[in-house]
Amino acid sequence: MKKNVVFVSNSVIDISVPIASFPIDSGKHQSTVEQLVITPGGNATTLFCGARLGMQMIALGNLGNDPMGSLWTSSLAVEGIDVSQMIVSADHRTSVTIVPASPTGEHVFLGASKSKNSGPANIPGNWSEIIANAGALILDGWSYKSMGPEVNEGAIEIAHDADVPVFFDPGPEILSIPRSWTETILSSSKVALLTYEEAEHLTRIKASPDVMTRVIRDMGADIVILKMGSDGIVGRSDLELVRQSGFNVTVCDTTGAGDSLLASVVFTYLHGYSFEEMVTLANGTGAACVQKLGAGVNAPSPEEILKVLTNAGISFSLESGG
Repeated sequence: MKKNVVFVSNSVIDISVPIASFPIDSGKHQSTVEQLVITPGGNATTLFCGARLGMQMIALGNLGNDPMGSLWTSSLAVEGIDVSQMIVSADHRTSVTIVPASPTGEHVFLGASKSKNSGPANIPGNWSEIIANAGALILDGWSYKSMGPEVNEGAIEIAHDADVPVFFDPGPEILSIPRSWTETILSSSKVALLTYEEAEHLTRIKASPDVMTRVIRDMGADIVILKMGSDGIVGRSDLELVRQSGFNVTVCDTTGAGDSLLASVVFTYLHGYSFEEMVTLANGTGAACVQKLGAGVNAPSPEEILKVLTNAGISFSLESGG
């Protein structure tokens, strides 16, 4: 099976600023509690984590012809991530997001949507070939506004024609994306990953995670991963419902936990792990991520993920998949 993983989404730089607590009051001096982190964020966190798990990660999207764009590409290239097909544009600057984060893990994103409406209007021919030859395609909700809905729909059409599984994480943008578009992408996805709040918005019901995952799966996704934060994960496939509690770890910053977790889900899917193992590694990956400030370059390593699982009494091998 092909193991190349393609992520179609625009670039963003995160500037994570550690603060003592919220709220941030104007006119006052509030000291940071440690050094800030400047790193590629968003989809880059998934790309970093996937590369560290041993997958060939390929980034397709846009970035500005500016210093932040250079930082983005150089940081990912160092880790062996293929950024050669990114579109460098003089018309759109690389997006930057300020992320104040408190010691209890709370954070807020301050920034505009990534390079709004930066396209491309149609999938470039080289992108089409890369997607068709991939082992998996990842899409996220941020791309609706930044790249335009047609690009995502075109990528899915190519993936379907080539029998490439689609992994979709709508993220917090689900609140402002037309429901019809989200439902269309979801129905075309092999795996959908959502937080409980995102699932509640999508389904328009407030129910138990068990019910929520069933309703979302009925919308078309084969596998639903419901991210419950410190409460763990609930996953549903066609045959199984797996519930796992969160791990007891010290939370520094929850930024990027879902992005890292996404990489582990793709990894276990492509390598033939059981569904329970998929949920277990995802749960451990999220727990490993939240112990560090910032996302991106601070995405968890395999060693950090396995340490979480070992400390919880779980034996897990990253070599045992099919």
